[in-house]
Amino acid sequence: MPRYTIRALPSVLIEDARRVSIERGLAVDVSGQDAPYPVRCCLRDAGPHERVLLLSVQPITETSPYAATGPIYLHRHPCDGYRHDGQVPEMLRARLLSVRAFDDAHMMTGAEVMSGDLLDDAAPRLLAVGRTAYLHVHFAGAGCYACRIDPAT
Repeated sequence: MPRYTIRALPSVLIEDARRVSIERGLAVDVSGQDAPYPVRCCLRDAGPHERVLLLSVQPITETSPYAATGPIYLHRHPCDGYRHDGQVPEMLRARLLSVRAFDDAHMMTGAEVMSGDLLDDAAPRLLAVGRTAYLHVHFAGAGCYACRIDPAT
């Protein structure tokens, strides 16, 4: 039985961010440049031959002092997305992460920086602390949002 569920950005948020960024000329096409690109729609590293956009998104959409817009990579065209299979995606395991815990009011309850290969053990432990309702994972170096982790349902 899974101890937690890893979630990519919600598809409605992805589609809206992609559409608005393209319409307003805010998306940067980085295809063919310095791959791999950690894409947030399917939580994998996209290669140099995939069409990838760099754009901004706000992962916390509720009222919170932690609601902030930041850069992410998305596939230029919709992909199959991500379905949690009980494993930490390689995209996360291979990087240094900042894992931030939040309560139901979207206030931070804690944070840790760790190697991604430690996430499988750290996520349940962090979710079990006090009022923590969910985790946001960011890439520690650039600070970019990677994904959300919720307790298993």
